[in-house]
Amino acid sequence: MFISVKNREEDCNYCEKILDSIDDRKLEGIISTIVVAEVLVGFYQNKEVQEGEKFMMHVLQKYKVIPVGIEISNKAAKLRSESNIKLPDAIVAVTAFDADFLITKDDDIKRKIKSAIMPKEFVVKHLQ
Repeated sequence: MFISVKNREEDCNYCEKILDSIDDRKLEGIISTIVVAEVLVGFYQNKEVQEGEKFMMHVLQKYKVIPVGIEISNKAAKLRSESNIKLPDAIVAVTAFDADFLITKDDDIKRKIKSAIMPKEFVVKHLQ
């Protein structure tokens, strides 16, 4: 969702609404260190180091950051073996298993993880 907003992708307004709700503490944001790394790649590729650092500070202040530990690694490996989902996606999905929602714009995650929800669907059902 962060990348969608940064790149002004189609339907990014739904992502923006969710992220704003997290910033305003209306929702609790839980994020994997994998997602943080994926977003930072874009900043570094575009030589936007300061923006990347601001993003990291923002995430640390507003989100519960979940590191990839042994338990998540084990669950992600099981999920990958059962669903053939990419390992980083499995890690992201497993990180959200204890959360109320896994909100993603990733079609592959949405197809393979029944509990995943797209931002537009989440906003329509839960933020209006």
